[in-house]
Amino acid sequence: MRITIGGEDAVAFRLAEALMADHEVTLIVPEGLRDAALERLEVRIIHGPTSSGKTLKAAEVSNADLFVACTPADERNLVACAEAKRLGATKVTCFLRRHEVQTNEAEAQSLATSLHIDQVILPAARLAREILRIVMVPGALEVEAFVNGKVRLVKHSIDKDAVFTQGTLKEIGVPKNVVLVMVQRGADTFIPRGDTAFQEGDLITAMGTMQGVDRLLTRYLTKRKHGRDPRRALVVGGGAVGFAVAEGLEKNGWDIKLIEANEKRALEIAPQLKSLVLHGDGTDLELLREEHIADYPVLIAVTSNDEKNLLVSLLAKQQGVQRIITRADNESNEMLFESVGIDVVRSATGAAIRSVLKRTNHSDNDLIAEFEHGSVKVLRIQVPADQPPQPLHRIKASVFAIIGAILRGEHVIIPQGSDCVQGGDQLLVFCKTEAEETTRNFFENLPALKEQI
Repeated sequence: MRITIGGEDAVAFRLAEALMADHEVTLIVPEGLRDAALERLEVRIIHGPTSSGKTLKAAEVSNADLFVACTPADERNLVACAEAKRLGATKVTCFLRRHEVQTNEAEAQSLATSLHIDQVILPAARLAREILRIVMVPGALEVEAFVNGKVRLVKHSIDKDAVFTQGTLKEIGVPKNVVLVMVQRGADTFIPRGDTAFQEGDLITAMGTMQGVDRLLTRYLTKRKHGRDPRRALVVGGGAVGFAVAEGLEKNGWDIKLIEANEKRALEIAPQLKSLVLHGDGTDLELLREEHIADYPVLIAVTSNDEKNLLVSLLAKQQGVQRIITRADNESNEMLFESVGIDVVRSATGAAIRSVLKRTNHSDNDLIAEFEHGSVKVLRIQVPADQPPQPLHRIKASVFAIIGAILRGEHVIIPQGSDCVQGGDQLLVFCKTEAEETTRNFFENLPALKEQI
């Protein structure tokens, strides 16, 4: 695809970097902008105002399959998209990064539609949705849904004395409609086999139906407990992300307390929430103690400042909070936060970029999700129509790749060894990014494999 991006900060640079390997990318940046990140990009650079018709013509936006406006100024993005569409760009995507321009995705999309904009992306709303998905599953470190929720992916650690620590995978088995696709043990990452003996603290990633994944979490990975953990969370940061998270948890019956440092913002959102909204500094240890932070099973730190989020998270960890979800929009901070023991780290920038990447893959070989900072992926791969049925237990990829689900017409099959892959199937394949091309070639040429057996 021919893709033109307008933007001058890390959002635009990270998006261009993610797309340039597979697409012809042009990046529009302001006159005189000098940034070391630009030198690393293998893209065409055009200097000028993103919303200028003259600049857009110089970037040949009329030939663009996709135009993305992601400058820090929402108004500029709206004007740029409207002008790019008028000049002939096939599709246009507009980033809206501040809550002043919109309050929710429905309102923003209505505004975009009136300007003939194909897609509007609210990074804050996307991040809030990701956080809600994870928080709603007790103890989960990653949660994703595919095929309209028929297939779930979840990442969770193994508790002490959990069933999975009692023997090998062959001896214990897994619930029906579940496939274990990855185990992380320290620096090691591998696909579990029958002789795999799990250990306390191993991180398990699994795919399956909602019911199957729920059984895996409650009966195999966690130690059986009497009753359920209370659904209570302390949210630090009442901006667009924090407000959306608090509102979403409220709707699902959670007891929420929100701390916001800006008094005006605190007064603005307080009437819109049932929860208690406090005006205060979330990095103030005394305030956190006064609010009994140690009694909350979940802390969600989502201010717009990475350093404050980290400090709040470390204070919460020190006070014994069991589960911490933290926002880190600076790419270099995401892994740093994880390295100091933060359970879940998410980025509004990353959530927005993932939304664009999904729209740039229109073939049957779709990338439908990325995890672990892009090191692993879930691909949708079309099996050739003339592929003879082949038992799953005879399909052995030479790279890190495993089938998590088979889509056959309207049916979803969570595969076991006795199932077959046949012509016309679509496969959801979990693989390492470095093996993506090999993985696609392998599953598109299964007849050749059959001849070798």
